[in-house]
Amino acid sequence: MSSIPMDERECQEDTMQRIHNWIGMLEGRIYALLSENEPEQMKPSEREQAACRHLMLMIRLLQLRRQCAEAAPSASEQALLDVLLRGMDEAQ
Repeated sequence: MSSIPMDERECQEDTMQRIHNWIGMLEGRIYALLSENEPEQMKPSEREQAACRHLMLMIRLLQLRRQCAEAAPSASEQALLDVLLRGMDEAQ
């Protein structure tokens, strides 16, 4: 069982790690699909659709990574996070 991040820095690091994992998994799926299929034998529309899906997912994940890297919660947001996380710990 994974531990619950307790402060803003740990939450940000956890989020960044998860996004990096998703990016790595997405890249792994693309390499697996390319090794199992021959793009030259796919219809142009199938190639376009596969490339478009990959690019859209990659762009979204990179945007999330950038947002997390720039994110800095306000004092009130951090206080709310602290209260919620303490409440979760007490419930366990």
